[in-house]
Amino acid sequence: MKKDKELKPRADGRYCRKVTLPSGESKFVYGYTPAEVKRKKDKLMLLYALGATNINSKVTVQKWGKMWWEVKKEGKTGHKSQYGYTSAMNNYIFPFMGNMKVIDVRDMHIQTLINEMGKKDLSESLQKKVLIALNGMFKYAKKNGLIISNPVEDVEVYNVPVDIREALTPNEVKIALDTCKGMRAEIGIHLALYCGLRRGELAEIKWEDINNQYECLIVTNAVEYINNRPKKKGPKSEAGIRIIPIPPELWQMLQNSPRNSIYIVPSAKGVQMSESAVRRLIEPVQNRIEKRSDGFRVTWHRLRHTYSTNLEKMGLSPKTRQYLMGHATVSLTDNVYTHFQDEHLEIA
Repeated sequence: MKKDKELKPRADGRYCRKVTLPSGESKFVYGYTPAEVKRKKDKLMLLYALGATNINSKVTVQKWGKMWWEVKKEGKTGHKSQYGYTSAMNNYIFPFMGNMKVIDVRDMHIQTLINEMGKKDLSESLQKKVLIALNGMFKYAKKNGLIISNPVEDVEVYNVPVDIREALTPNEVKIALDTCKGMRAEIGIHLALYCGLRRGELAEIKWEDINNQYECLIVTNAVEYINNRPKKKGPKSEAGIRIIPIPPELWQMLQNSPRNSIYIVPSAKGVQMSESAVRRLIEPVQNRIEKRSDGFRVTWHRLRHTYSTNLEKMGLSPKTRQYLMGHATVSLTDNVYTHFQDEHLEIA
């Protein structure tokens, strides 16, 4: 092999070589063997040919992520999406690889991050949110010539077994309703169980949304929570706008309830519930039930899931169930919520 006259040994045991780019700019590459130096020199020349040496190669993932955020995302998506991006970066991406140089990140590093999340039983949904943020960052880095390939493209989520959100059994429904009787959560629990309201819909529903002539509930809006505060938004999808029949027992309960607020289920102070207020509303009921010898877990989502299963048990068509649940597609109703039970649970 012809000796490289530009190759110089260093006191630290490495070799150094000066590389002059076609632009006239000089750069230095280092390695512990002449072969390593040659590989780095060839890579540098390739990067130059591909136009990928025009950005500081020392930029870190954290610095680049902040640049990408400020230029491409900040203020350009909804509040929930904004929170999702910043949470993914600050809680997962930056702590794991924030100090790495962008050009050094490989799919192996990103896959390791995702695997670590999965091993901690962090949901596949959360893993996907982190991957979405990473993909945006590295796709933008590639577009700007910092890297020649996107290391996120072939990364896969780590499979985490999903807990089946089982509907309450008939006996559990009876216990839940007996337990909440006379408590502040009583109407809210009935609305989730017999009208299938989402948490965000429960906080937004008003007395004016009740149609007295047809004894039904008209759902047109919901709230999302930003830093614990409710922010009014449209329904989760166009299908979220729906008219829900109110069962006789719940109808009578609503007629007998005092209307001290514009909201059917207000906070303890009579105003719209914050995120923590929604959680606190059901906690006393949860605590009483879980202390029983036959205790179980009751949540807002599980109550809504029970409503979905009840619709199935009643023999309603998939389209009707889809409408009443406020889902965009029939498959969402079938795949996410429907869980058959051995006993028939009537809704009315």
